[in-house]
Amino acid sequence: MNRNFIFVFILLASLSIVNAIPIPHKLLKRTTEFIQCKHSPMPPPLSIVISPDPVVSGNTETFTVSATFDQDIPDGTDLTVFFDDFNTGSIIGDIHRVPLCDDDGCPKAGIQFTKTLDYSDVPELPNPYDILVGIMKNTDVLACAIAPFIFK
Repeated sequence: MNRNFIFVFILLASLSIVNAIPIPHKLLKRTTEFIQCKHSPMPPPLSIVISPDPVVSGNTETFTVSATFDQDIPDGTDLTVFFDDFNTGSIIGDIHRVPLCDDDGCPKAGIQFTKTLDYSDVPELPNPYDILVGIMKNTDVLACAIAPFIFK
């Protein structure tokens, strides 16, 4: 009986020590998750991959966006990316745009397209902030996704 008590005590002490040991940050790496904007019309969801992930201020961030639309994308449509201060709602840094249409024309209905945008010199970002990615024709939002960031 006494041996069982000692064994359980050593087991619990070992588990508490193991839980207290910090795990290297690389094992806790999470990828940035984008969700569809609430005010966006019901477009197809955008698949967005950023590199490096997470965002690093002062570096160039590469956004790779893929989607398949139900209708043809009109000429003059842009892929737009910007950072937003969650608390104030103000835009941080510049709004970066790249045309979706190229020499091969605009993306067609039912065909997946992929477009890359390089956001150079990412500004210093507050806590919390949002990343907004949109497919826009002038001021009309065809698709929109947001990734909120809160550091703890």
